[in-house]
Formats: sequence, C-alpha cells, structure tokens
Amino acid sequence: MHMRQAKTLLVAGLFLVGSAAVNGPSRAYAQGGIPDCKALLNPVFMAGTTAVIPVIRLLGARLKQVGMTLLWNENSDGCSAESLLTGGPPPLGAVRSVFSQYTEDTTQPGKVIVTTCNGTINQVPDLAINDVSFSSCQATSVYHQTLPPGFAEFQGPVQGLVPVVPLGNDFVNDITAEELQALYTCGAKANNQAGVMTFSSDQTIYDYNCANSGMRELWARGIGAGYGVTLSPTIGLGCGNPITAESMVTNYVGPSITPLATIGYTSTEYYDQYRNLVKGLKVRGVNQILAYLPDSDITSTDKLNIREGRYTIQNSLKLVAAVDSNGVPTLPLVKNLVGWFQGSVDQVKLPFDLNEIYALRGVVPQCAMRVTKDSDLPVFKHYKHPQPCHCAFQVLATGKSSIPGCVPCAAVDGGTSCPDGQICSSGYCEAI
Repeated sequence: MHMRQAKTLLVAGLFLVGSAAVNGPSRAYAQGGIPDCKALLNPVFMAGTTAVIPVIRLLGARLKQVGMTLLWNENSDGCSAESLLTGGPPPLGAVRSVFSQYTEDTTQPGKVIVTTCNGTINQVPDLAINDVSFSSCQATSVYHQTLPPGFAEFQGPVQGLVPVVPLGNDFVNDITAEELQALYTCGAKANNQAGVMTFSSDQTIYDYNCANSGMRELWARGIGAGYGVTLSPTIGLGCGNPITAESMVTNYVGPSITPLATIGYTSTEYYDQYRNLVKGLKVRGVNQILAYLPDSDITSTDKLNIREGRYTIQNSLKLVAAVDSNGVPTLPLVKNLVGWFQGSVDQVKLPFDLNEIYALRGVVPQCAMRVTKDSDLPVFKHYKHPQPCHCAFQVLATGKSSIPGCVPCAAVDGGTSCPDGQICSSGYCEAI
C-alpha cells in the first residue's frame, strides 16, 4: 500500500519529506471536527489578495491530482500577507487561523467545493500573492522599503481591475481616469460640484477601506492617483471586516443595489464570474484618447486590451517567497508552485493545463502578453515571450474552436509545420 502511494506521488513529481508525506495524513482534528491543516497531505500555506481567489480555488482543487494540498487564508489581503511572511507584524492584528482547502466537484467540472482546516494564529504563509510589488504597500514599506534579505518576488499572471456599476445603469458606459481620481480622492460631493460625474454620495462610491489592500494600491496607481494617496470615500467597514473582490460585486453593486449612482471596482477574476450582476465600464486611461474594456468588447472574455496594453488598470500578480542564496524558493513545494505560476519548463509537468485555469478565471499568463511593465504604474513596453501562447489562450478564454489567424501546428522531424518566421508553440503557429 505504501509502495503504491509513494510511486504515484513520485510520478507527480513532488518532493516528499518525511514519512508523513508517504504514509498519508493522520486524522488530527481540532475545534469542532475541523482537521488540522498541518496533518493534510503536503500542505502549502498561502495568503494574499482576495482578487485572485477564483484562480486559487480551481488551482487548489486540481493540485490534489499531484498530491499537494493548497491552503489559502481567504480572510487575508496582499500587503498583510507579505508583511507576515517577511517578518513584519501582521497589520491587521492577530490573523485568524482558519484556512480553506479545495476539491473539484466530480459531477460538475470547474465547480469547487470549499472546506476548512485549522492552522495556527498568525500562521506564516509559505507563499504570498499580491496585486502590487512589495515596495508599493503602505503597510509593508513601513518596515521595509524593499524585500528583506532571504526573500524574492516573482512575476505571476496578469490581472486587471474593473470599475463596475449595477446592471440597471444604462446612463454610464465609460469613465476617465481623471473622473475616477475625482471620485476616489475627493468624494462625491466635491466631484458633483465640479460637474464631472453624478454619483449620489460617498456611500455609493465603494472602495476597499483598508490601507493593507494590494488591490487598493493597484487601483490608485491605475487611475493615476499615485503612491500613498488616501482614497477617501468608503462604506465605513474597517480592516477587520474588509470588502473583498467578491463582496464588491455581490453586495455593493450587485442586484440588491438599486441606485443608478453607484460605482465600485473589482478584479477581472470576479468580474468574469459575475457579469450577470454588474456592468463593467470602459476606462480611458491617463493620456489616452479612447476608452477600453479589459476585453475586445462587452461580451468577450479574450482580455485582448489587457494583453496588448490598451487597458491600463492592470498588473502582474506578485509572488513572494523565502529563497536561498541563488534566489530559488527554499521549500520544494513552493519552488514548484512558483515555477508553475511562471510557466517554467523546468518544473514538473502538470496533468492539467494551468493556462486553462487562467483563461476560465479571468487572468492572463505571461506567454499571452504583448506588453510588460517595470513598475506598478501604467507605463508599458513591448514584450515577446520565448514560447508565446496568444492563440491557445484565446481559444481557451473564449471557448471558440478556432480564432482567425490562428493555425494549429505540430512538431515535424525536429522542426515545425509552421512557415518561416513562426514557431509551433502551445499547439499553434506563433510569430517570433
């Protein structure tokens, strides 16, 4: 029995340490019958931005295929998680000990069942994920302007933040970065006096009322408000009960909100999941002439305008982990995770397509990007990935069987079936 299980896990490519990983978890339970997180099979503790939870849930469920238990603190935020990981005090005070784990419903692919386990108070995550760089966090930069020695930051897939209004709002279809600056730094009263846009009160301009929110920091930079700017209008919730990317859609600008003068923002991950509840607005970024959605149009999920740099409120997710002197994550399971997030060919091949998870959950892998950034500010430059996946991503994201200009290919005798100037990458001929 033990030999069979060990062989299965070896094929999956995980680095197993100690007999507990081979023999399986013991049935250690804590409060109320909730299992002890550390007794689960190959647990990896993670925390960070609520924006990315749709990706984490599906990824965590599918990683169980390779014997890894991804555990996520769903009551965390990006900057607090980084602070806790890198040795700073937890900005929110004592961080709760309950972590979520995920299982995919075998009868409904893509549907994830969430259960919980008990960690410890202020459980230090093995890997933190944030919307912005470590140095952009007001919470963490109080303690460190840059990452302390022994830690490194890695680039993950790209997400966008989307201004959203209730579906019944037929009066507003687009908005400028300058209007968003006025709304989120001056408030509704000052904004209405300026005659820029009519949103009835600060109580209907919904924001993440927590200085530790990576989403808030990215939003400020994306609309041109800059570092450290106080985004004044809030709904009065404190950091102990933060608005999340999901609650922004479901509670504050969702179907229960009737005023047409209501606006908020959420991540592309949640926007894609709840398009039946909210309407995304086109954004004209700083110094732009036209306004854009994250996608090519209101019905699409292709993330074309993110991938080509026209939609400016976007950033690559930042992954922070402890590393050795060579900059390699010290924990083998975290090393695998970081490699998978980055699409590294050096990592063990997964039995599922991670880019499919990205496409289904509203983020863009680096291989599908044509632009990149050197900072969290919306300043882009051209980018060419060595193994592009533009066509494969569009097929996965849109559900279309074919995309104009995308030609399937195959490797032939050490070369490819693609014409000169193209390579066979992710199953399609891609320009190099």
